[in-house]
Amino acid sequence: MREQPIAALDGDICQDPAGRWTIRPYQSGDEVRIFDLFQRVFGVARSLDHWRWKFQANPVGRYFMRLAETPAGEVVGQYVGLPARATYGGQTRIFTQIIDVAVDPRFRRGLKRPGLFGTLADAYINEYLVSGQVPIGYGFPTPEALRIGQRVAGYVPLHPVMCLVLDLNGQDGTRPSWRTRRLRVDAIDRFGDEADRLWAQIGPGLGVATVRDSRYLNWRYADCPDVRYTLLAARRWFDADLAGVAILRLGVRDQPIACLVDWLVPPGDATTADLLLHHCERRSREAGMTQLQAWFPATAWPHRLLSERGYRLEPTLYHLVALTKVPDVSLEWVNRHWYYTMGDSDIY
Repeated sequence: MREQPIAALDGDICQDPAGRWTIRPYQSGDEVRIFDLFQRVFGVARSLDHWRWKFQANPVGRYFMRLAETPAGEVVGQYVGLPARATYGGQTRIFTQIIDVAVDPRFRRGLKRPGLFGTLADAYINEYLVSGQVPIGYGFPTPEALRIGQRVAGYVPLHPVMCLVLDLNGQDGTRPSWRTRRLRVDAIDRFGDEADRLWAQIGPGLGVATVRDSRYLNWRYADCPDVRYTLLAARRWFDADLAGVAILRLGVRDQPIACLVDWLVPPGDATTADLLLHHCERRSREAGMTQLQAWFPATAWPHRLLSERGYRLEPTLYHLVALTKVPDVSLEWVNRHWYYTMGDSDIY
């Protein structure tokens, strides 16, 4: 059983009895101090454009955030969830991806209780998960973050994330059949209603998945201020509707690695899938990439498809984890039915 927080809860405000900090919701203007904390903890600078895109422009329309502030007004901790509309057993629910969890090194105290990290986690979990606002929180933590999250916040590891990898040097890659002549693949700038119709065709067959409609796809990829993604749309000739979508990131962390960050093709449509894969591989080679990588869970059809096309499996640093306080949510069932890609994380 997890220990109760030592701090006193007062509505949205959580006070440290020793007076070292106050935990509270985000307030307009906190971004600059959040950036300072992020850079101290992760050694990475974030822009105001990135923050506004990720949190204020999110089509779900809200964010889940708890901050720790000292009496001097310094932000020294945050526990943040990025909301996403998700299909869950035929219903649409709001999930939250736990990201950017940070505690200033001066306040970690070995991450033991009583401590700031545990109190931040409690404030977040009580407000959003225990209250039932959100049925599932999830994330893709590294081993150290997983260890801390299990001990302090009760993260439940579902499975390690595996990467499907194709070496682009010296491999032929996917060879489309003659049937692909019925299709064309174009690079596009944005998605329209045709993406909504494609999701309506595919989404009901996925047990648990982020809703990949035009609002989400445009926000996540077309509008991202930091990364330029290549949006590929497969169509039948003289047909405005989409047959499939693939989204590429050409290069990551200054490495010549292409990432197939998202994918939306009707299960079993190998013709469309092969043509999209062929275009992804060709564009990656032309951009000087040495590998093409993708994430798909082992239960998903694209995982089997890429394995059959010569992609090999490699372990990653990451685990898919979940957190729920809703009694009727079975994380075992969720684990078997969760469809995700690289784009479901904020890593890519």
